[in-house]
Amino acid sequence: MGRAPRNSQGGYVYHVIGRGLKPKPMFRSLEDYQDFDSILARAVERFEPRLLAYCVLPKHWHLVLTPRKDGDLSKFMAWLTTTHSARWHTKPKRSDSGGLYERRFRSFPVQDNAQLLDVLRFVESHPIRVRLVETLSDWPWLSSTRRVHEPDAAWPLLSSPPVPLPSDWHEQLTQEIRIETLERLNHCIQRSCPYGTADWVQKTAVRLGIESTIRPRGRPRKIASPK
Repeated sequence: MGRAPRNSQGGYVYHVIGRGLKPKPMFRSLEDYQDFDSILARAVERFEPRLLAYCVLPKHWHLVLTPRKDGDLSKFMAWLTTTHSARWHTKPKRSDSGGLYERRFRSFPVQDNAQLLDVLRFVESHPIRVRLVETLSDWPWLSSTRRVHEPDAAWPLLSSPPVPLPSDWHEQLTQEIRIETLERLNHCIQRSCPYGTADWVQKTAVRLGIESTIRPRGRPRKIASPK
């Protein structure tokens, strides 16, 4: 089966995932995280998406953002991953170690209503969920940590979500996400299908030309002819 077309439109919220190609972590030192942090900031300045949330983990990272114009998401990701890969390979013993990223980044559009809070919570609670830390504020490469420790600046390139965060947001980040929600989000990551209400998902898939992402995989079952 061929891949679904990459048709990103400006104004939609997207959850974007960049994964490393190697079995070893992409981020192996404090300097590696700092390098990516500065490159991400430059990418946001260059392409001007609204960056709503992010989380950088040892082997992959998550972004939630809204590109301004049609096609900007692919341009943003191409510049970000190419620049990051080039910087990564300048480190000792990495110059001939092959590619850094999977060839194709993963992304899916998200409805900018209460459904968006599911995605933001999924991203901003990740370090606890995978047991990297016991307290989220101990993980600096995370948008929620920046909002807590830099409330005035809030990292100037980080935008407020279109849906206000609940007053107990940081408490919610420490609570378990429902299995049904996790399964649905992981399905969207694997299939690149829209995440939102059923009606919005259907209309968005048609508008973006990604109807194949919401269809069941495999060939339709044959209906036996009556005997």
